Amino acid sequence: MKKIKLFKTLSLLVFLLSIIFIYPNFNNNLPSWWKYAFPDNRLNLGLDLKGGIFIVLGVDEEKVLPIIMAEEERRIKDNLISQDILIRNTALSSNNIKIFFYDLKSLKDAKKELDKNLITENIENLSLQINLTNEHLADKKEILLKQVKDILNNRIDQFGVIESSIQIASGDRVIVQIPGVGESQRSRIINIISKTALLEFKPVIQESSTKQLLLSKFGKDKIGSEFLIYKLNDNTNEKFIITKMSSPLFGTSINDAYVAYDQLNRPYIAFSLDSKGTEIFSNLTKNNIGNKIAIILDGKVKSSPTVQEQIFGRGSITGNYSFEEANDLAIILKSGSLPVPIKIMQEKTIGPSLGSESIDRGKISMAAASVLIFIFMFIYYKKLGVVCDLALVFNIFTIFGLLSLFGVTLTFPGIAGLVLTLGMAVDGNIIIYERIKEEIAKQKEKVAAIDVGFEKSLSTILDANITTLIAAFCLFLLGDGPIKGFALTLSIGIFSTIFSNVIFTRVITKSLIKAEGIKV
Repeated sequence: MKKIKLFKTLSLLVFLLSIIFIYPNFNNNLPSWWKYAFPDNRLNLGLDLKGGIFIVLGVDEEKVLPIIMAEEERRIKDNLISQDILIRNTALSSNNIKIFFYDLKSLKDAKKELDKNLITENIENLSLQINLTNEHLADKKEILLKQVKDILNNRIDQFGVIESSIQIASGDRVIVQIPGVGESQRSRIINIISKTALLEFKPVIQESSTKQLLLSKFGKDKIGSEFLIYKLNDNTNEKFIITKMSSPLFGTSINDAYVAYDQLNRPYIAFSLDSKGTEIFSNLTKNNIGNKIAIILDGKVKSSPTVQEQIFGRGSITGNYSFEEANDLAIILKSGSLPVPIKIMQEKTIGPSLGSESIDRGKISMAAASVLIFIFMFIYYKKLGVVCDLALVFNIFTIFGLLSLFGVTLTFPGIAGLVLTLGMAVDGNIIIYERIKEEIAKQKEKVAAIDVGFEKSLSTILDANITTLIAAFCLFLLGDGPIKGFALTLSIGIFSTIFSNVIFTRVITKSLIKAEGIKV
C-alpha cells in the first residue's frame, strides 16, 4: 500500500513537472519570476524542420602541412630551450625537421629529450633530423580540425545562434548546420565562418610610395623569407610598408573585443589583451615610440598607427566600418583565429517550406501511430487497453517535458525515434498484461495477479529497454548530426517508457481494479 502511494506521488509530480517544462514552448512572454523558479528552456527545431543554411567547409590541404611542421618546430624548440639546450638553427622540409647545434654536448642532451624512434643523427654536421610519420601528421591534423570546430562553435554562439550543429565529417570536411537563419543573415554568417582571422602586430620598418623601392633596398630574394611587403588600404595614395616576416604578437592574446565609437560617432573595434599579450604589447609599443605598428588581419593591413606612448593591455582597430562589420569583426577576433585556412565547398539555403512540410509529416506520423495504437489496445484489452492509452499519453508528456528541459534540438530522425518509443512503450504494457492474464488463468485474485504480473514482467521490460539504450548510446557516440538526434530522443524516450510502464501503469491499473472489476 505504501509503495502504491509513493508511486502515485511520483507519477503526479512527474506529470506536473512535464507540463511546467513544456509550457515555455507555447508562451514566449514568460513572467519575470519564471526563470528563478522554473527552467525556461525550449524544444528547438533542427535544420530539416525549421529551415536555415547548410555549409560544407574544407581545409586548405596545401597549407595544412606547412602549418603542422611550423607548429612542431616551434614546440620542439621551446622544449629544448626550456631545458637550457642551445640551438644554432633549424630547417624544415616536407616531413622532417633538422636541428643544428653549436656543440656535441647540446646535440646529445637534445637527443635525450626527443623521441628516439623519430631521430636521425648526424654527428659531423652537429644536427638531428626528426622524421615525422604519416600517423603523427594525421593525428596533428585531427587536432587542428577539432580546434576549427571549437572556434566556429564559439563564433556562431556569439553571433546569437543557439541551435547550430557543427560536425567533423570524413574527408577532412566540417559540416555546419544553422537552423532558423534567413537569407538576410546568410552573408554575415558565411563571412564569420569563413575568415581565418589571423591577427598580427608588426613594427613597420619603412614606408614607401612604390613597392620597387622597398625591393631594391631590402633585396628581392629576402622577401618571403625575412621580410614581407604589404599594401596599405589608403584610398588617397598608394603606399607600401615592409615588416619582418615574424610577428611578436598575435590575435591569440586577445582577451576581449567589442565595438566602440570615436568622437565622430564612427564605430571601431576595441580590444584588450591577456597578461602575456599585455606584456608583449607594452614592450612592443615602448620600443617603437614615434614609429608605426601595422595591425594585420589575414594578410591585409587594417591600420598602421604611429605609437605616441607606451600602451599596456588595450588597443583598437580603426577603419571605415559599419556597425555590423565592426561587430562581426569583434566576434571573429574574440573567438580566435582558425589554426588552418578553410574554404567553402558547398553551401545552400533550406527554405522554411521544407521545414513546415517535415513538421506536418512528423505530426501526421505521430498522430496516426497514436490513434492506431489506441484503437488496437482498446479492442484487444478492453479497459486495460484504456489504461495503456493513458500511460501512452503520460509517456508523451514526459518525453516532451524532458526534451524541453534539456533544450534538445529535434530533427526529423528524432521524430522517428519518438515514434519508435511509442511502440516500445506499448510493447512493455502488452508484456505486463499478458503476465497478468497468465496469473488470472491460475485462479489468482485480481489484485494479487496484478502484483505478480508486474513483478514477473519487470526483468523482461528492463532487459529490452536497457539493451536498446546501449544501442542508442553507441549510435550517439559513433554517429553525427541526424544519427545523434535519433539516438538522443530514443534514449530519453526509453527512460520515460520505463517509468511509465513500471510505475504509472501500475498505479492506474490498481486504482481502476479497486474502483470496479475489470474483465481481463
